[in-house]
Amino acid sequence: MRATFVLLTIVLSAPAIFAAKKVISPTTSAGNEDIDIVATISLTEEEVTQKLGVDPGKGIVILQVRVTPKTDKSVQVDPGDFILLAHDDGERTKPFEPAQLAGDGALVVKNSANQKTTNKTTPSVGFGGMAVGGGGASPGNSKPVALSSTMDTKNQGNKELVTALKAKELVAKDTNEPVEGYLYFSLDGKHKLKDLAVLYRGPAGRLDLEFEH
Repeated sequence: MRATFVLLTIVLSAPAIFAAKKVISPTTSAGNEDIDIVATISLTEEEVTQKLGVDPGKGIVILQVRVTPKTDKSVQVDPGDFILLAHDDGERTKPFEPAQLAGDGALVVKNSANQKTTNKTTPSVGFGGMAVGGGGASPGNSKPVALSSTMDTKNQGNKELVTALKAKELVAKDTNEPVEGYLYFSLDGKHKLKDLAVLYRGPAGRLDLEFEH
């Protein structure tokens, strides 16, 4: 009788255990009455290289995005509608164009706080008049960061990489058909997948795509 009671307790509690479990996947999705968005992120250099067919170096993140309009009315899709958010430090960044990552005369950015230098700049994102993600305070990262930038005229660019980036990038267009492509980000530091999210802020509304469900 006791064994039966224990077994029954386990069976009844199992759904609660599984319901509480959080699933972390590199693919996330969200939608509203106008569009559905599916996004898959690649964080490691190996994954990014495999998808592009050429090694872009460290610090590049690929977001494969599929946008599906849900009405007969066309929707303007633009890479600038997307923001990659890191919850752990508040970093927000918009996508780079291929030429910004691998073209001639890449920008060199210096962090005046610790003199950290990188040739992959993070475009600032304006929210309520406050610049974040590029240099300025942001949620979870209250200390403003002063950045200065110069043009590296010695950089001749990586034509093979630019070609690979352009071939698969999400192209801005007005459409009522599903569109798919890559968005390219530069993400500072190490971030866990569960701390990342994609924000859509475009003509079809506002959507938050979390990788932890």
